[in-house]
Amino acid sequence: MNAWRERLALLRYKGGFKAAAFWLIKILCRVEIYFFYATDLTRQQALLPQPLVKKSGTEIFHFISLNSAQDIAIHPHELIEQISSQSGRGVTQLIQDDAKIYALIDGTQVVSQTNISHGAVIRVDSPTDLDIGLASGDAFLGYLFTHPHYRGLGAAALLLEMVCEDVKKYGYSRIVTHIRSTNVASLNTFKKCGWFKIGWIVVSTSNHLLLRCLRKAGITVSVVK
Repeated sequence: MNAWRERLALLRYKGGFKAAAFWLIKILCRVEIYFFYATDLTRQQALLPQPLVKKSGTEIFHFISLNSAQDIAIHPHELIEQISSQSGRGVTQLIQDDAKIYALIDGTQVVSQTNISHGAVIRVDSPTDLDIGLASGDAFLGYLFTHPHYRGLGAAALLLEMVCEDVKKYGYSRIVTHIRSTNVASLNTFKKCGWFKIGWIVVSTSNHLLLRCLRKAGITVSVVK
């Protein structure tokens, strides 16, 4: 019953009816649809610094990036643990895999966070174990998360903009991500930030890749064997 209430709650959001329809497809057909989105970093205007503040207007959320053991060492252990819990493989492993973790923080509390990975092939574990082959100049964004206490403040949108500005410094021209079709909050955030759909995949709930539409996306997707 709680699951149905949660899905009905989607109807309050922009795109909620479509997300609810995708959820029904998942229940009835035992398949799940994921959309691939991208942003063209070469066409983005420079981001002007605009620190995000709480609704009270009294506290600023700070932007941090973690790319080395030194970056981990300068931050409180409890903060790193929070980030690790929502980052997939954990901060230390991600850094060893040459990924970068970004976050907005409020003291020692994570507000919003995400990971950026790069390489010819990126392995993800959602919706199942997949290898995503990227084009030259691509980076991959995963695990965008905003703490429930800070949702509705625009934190995720600001984090995405600041991440894009940082990633451009390393010579990347595009960032790619994949989003569950029922995740209306993330879909709205990426669309708000100007990201555009480049394809989709259909995966069975038994973890089989059934369909893909990525011909013009410049990327490939295959199941890990």
